[in-house]
Amino acid sequence: MTKYGKLAGKFLHLLSNGLVFAFTKDRRERRNLIEEGEEIWHTMDLKALNYVVNRFLKLGYITKELKGAKEIVIISPRGKSRALQYKLNALVLPIRRKWDKVWRIVIFDVPESRKKIRDALRRKLKEAGFLEFQKSVFIYPFPCEDEVNFIINFFEVSECVYYLESPITPDASFRKHFKL
Repeated sequence: MTKYGKLAGKFLHLLSNGLVFAFTKDRRERRNLIEEGEEIWHTMDLKALNYVVNRFLKLGYITKELKGAKEIVIISPRGKSRALQYKLNALVLPIRRKWDKVWRIVIFDVPESRKKIRDALRRKLKEAGFLEFQKSVFIYPFPCEDEVNFIINFFEVSECVYYLESPITPDASFRKHFKL
């Protein structure tokens, strides 16, 4: 990814965090969003950021509005979609030092009429680190419900996907695959 591609992802991440912040009532989550935003902000080159802002205005990802004497940047629906794509591409499943001996199982039955989405879901689960147990059954050893929910909501297949947590016996080949 180019320098501007990474910066664009950071910028969209900041804008989408602002949207989440507006709808979050949990103080801890709000504080985490502010801290994350500060961390991202201080890694950005302002000259390059101006280039990205102008590019995003042209692409329709953001708009600028006057609020009193200040000009503010607002993320558009198209920009929100692009931000979600960046988040999906950057998604990393959690890894813990100690395994709780519970498998996370994702089972799906996406209809043939949505074959492209089904294949994209399968690809993303593999890319994220899941092991394909069967064509529509994937397993992972660590808690990842939030990440799975993000993936299935992104692909709009929540009615077709199930997330389970259960021991599996025998699981020696799975433990070997995940080096547990």
